[in-house]
Amino acid sequence: MSDLLSAFEKIREVKRERHEIIQETPFELCTEIRDAGRVFHDTRDADEATQTLVTEQDIEEAEAERRLKQYAAILYNSPDNPHWAERFGSQFFDGESVEDLANESRFSRGEIERWIREYVGAHLQEANLQEVELPSDPPDSEILFESQREAYPQAASTLGDINFDEIVESVNELEASDFEFKWVDFLVVGLRDELYEIYQEKGEEQVVSVLSELLDDEETLDAILSQVDSRYLRGEREKLLKDAISAHNEGRYGLSIPTALTQIDGAIIEAATDLGIWELDNEVTGTRVVAKGEGSHQHISEFRDPFRDLYPRLMGRGSPRSKILHGIRTDFVDDEALSTKMIWLAMKSFSAADKVYSDLFIREEKLLDYLSVSSPKDASEIATRFRSNRAHAVDRCVSLVEDGYLEPASGESYTITPDGEERLTELRGY
Repeated sequence: MSDLLSAFEKIREVKRERHEIIQETPFELCTEIRDAGRVFHDTRDADEATQTLVTEQDIEEAEAERRLKQYAAILYNSPDNPHWAERFGSQFFDGESVEDLANESRFSRGEIERWIREYVGAHLQEANLQEVELPSDPPDSEILFESQREAYPQAASTLGDINFDEIVESVNELEASDFEFKWVDFLVVGLRDELYEIYQEKGEEQVVSVLSELLDDEETLDAILSQVDSRYLRGEREKLLKDAISAHNEGRYGLSIPTALTQIDGAIIEAATDLGIWELDNEVTGTRVVAKGEGSHQHISEFRDPFRDLYPRLMGRGSPRSKILHGIRTDFVDDEALSTKMIWLAMKSFSAADKVYSDLFIREEKLLDYLSVSSPKDASEIATRFRSNRAHAVDRCVSLVEDGYLEPASGESYTITPDGEERLTELRGY
């Protein structure tokens, strides 16, 4: 019971902390800090930036210095943040507007603003402004914020009094073990390690019991789903997953297992269709997407590892998926352990679908910048440049043609327009 309570509390505490951070960090503060950073980079001098803020924004010198130190804290610190908080937060401070971020994702402006507030709040919570010293010449913010997005865990591991060698050794031990649930790494930092400790002390049965019980508490389940942070965990898919969880909690595993299995495939398939990798036809079987074998992911050649082999890696050899979904196996109706695993795998799949989408999505600013330097370009060249796929490259170009930022050159080649150049200047901000 202590194992379960510890896992409960870890998830709940993180949710409470996130809520408190957001409540204490109004979006206006985020904008003020970002604007101060822009002045800092324009002037390239801390004293001059302070005086500019005092004059242009009619604030006291102490307030101007505070905003600049807050910006410096965000620029250099790397606290643990959920995936979307660090992504949207760093893009916002890199010059992108909330409107543009909303247009390039499935999230609303309100949701993106909350993640930005959490991003800023987490940085400020870790910082001691009295000890922050402003550099005389600020570094390239685009490079730093890009590094926050792409190497966040590595940057965080270098802060504070951390024995990195010990951490690496611990992770290597876990990865080399027979622990089946090592893929539960998409929620609270440290939860997977705690589950591994339970596994070492009491075995896998106790781990399954803990994971199953975590699904049977409304507050904890709400916290878990909120941390999955997936654009695909909403609407009908969210309802299907919750229905599977309800059936699981009622012991109706004959309903929970097949439902969860469909969503393990479905989340990744939806990401593929959003990216133009696949177009669903009118066939009920959807064979153009699923093909044959264990899971659709391995049949989508445009996916790069590790996404392409996600399903086989998570399910392992001898997966019951096909036999269950085709009605061959019926011996799972009392299998609580399998139901638990399928539901947590479904949540992992929703999280992975977001990573797949982010991995292949071509951002507007990057595409315009590429075509501004070298234009026209064929869709295949664009896809190669951004390590994406031709269908998605065409889709992104057509979208920008409709906006007036690109125009067709010949065939499926595109060039930037004067309006596109203006848009690029706007996106680059300061």
